[in-house]
Amino acid sequence: MPQILPTAQRVLQVFEVYARERRPLSNSEMARLLGLADSSCSDLLYTLRQAGYLLRAPKTRFFHPTARLLDVAKGIAAADPMQIFAAEALEILSRQSGESSMCAHLDGNRVQIFACQESPRALRYVLKPGTMVDLHTSALGKALLGTMDAKARDALIETLPMAAVTSKSIVDKEAFRKQIIEGREKKYYFTKDEGNEGVFAIGIAGYVGGQLTAMSVVGPTSRMEKNFDANVAIMLKARAEFFES
Repeated sequence: MPQILPTAQRVLQVFEVYARERRPLSNSEMARLLGLADSSCSDLLYTLRQAGYLLRAPKTRFFHPTARLLDVAKGIAAADPMQIFAAEALEILSRQSGESSMCAHLDGNRVQIFACQESPRALRYVLKPGTMVDLHTSALGKALLGTMDAKARDALIETLPMAAVTSKSIVDKEAFRKQIIEGREKKYYFTKDEGNEGVFAIGIAGYVGGQLTAMSVVGPTSRMEKNFDANVAIMLKARAEFFES
C-alpha cells in the first residue's frame, strides 16, 4: 500500500510557507516555521537551491523561490491535468456501465459539465462540455452538495430557486436538504426523471487535485433502473479510487 513520504511533504511545505509569508526567509526562520532542526532544514533548502527552485541572497543569505516553480506549474497547466483525469475516469465508467458519464464542477449555484463520455448505445443521454444544469435536479449537483460541510451546503441551498423542471423535480428546500443528508450515508446520489423525463443518473463527488469534482453515469430510466445495483457498485468503487481521501 502506498505510504506518505515525509521528505516529499517537507518540500511542498517549503513552498506553502513562502506563499503564506510572502518574503525571503533565513534558514533558521524556515526551520522554525516547518518545525525542523536547523541542520535538516539547511539540507532541504540547499537541495532546492541546487535544483534551481530557490536562490540565496549574497549578503543576507536569505532564501527565496525562483520563477522555476511557476514555469513548471505553467507547463503542467497547459496540459490541463483535470481534462486528462476526466477523460480516463469517464472512459472507465462508461466502459463498465455501458452508459454515458460526465464530470462537473460547481459554478456559482449551478453545475457546469466540463467533460462527457458518450455511451456506445444507440439510445443514450449526452450533455456537451460547458452545459449548465441545476443543483437540485441533477445527480451531479446533489453529490456536490453532499460533499460540502453543513454550513456551506445550507447557505448554497438558500440561493437555489428550486424551479420545477419536470413533475418529479424536488422544489421544497427542506425535503431537498433531507435527501442530501440521507445521501451522505450512502455516498452516492441519484435522480429519476427530475431534470429530464426518462433520464436517470447516479452521481458521486469528491476532491481531485484539491478541487471539488462530481461524476455521474446517466442513461434511460428503464435501463438504469434495471442495472441500478451494478451501477451503484461501479460508482462507489470509482469514488474510493478516483477521489482524494
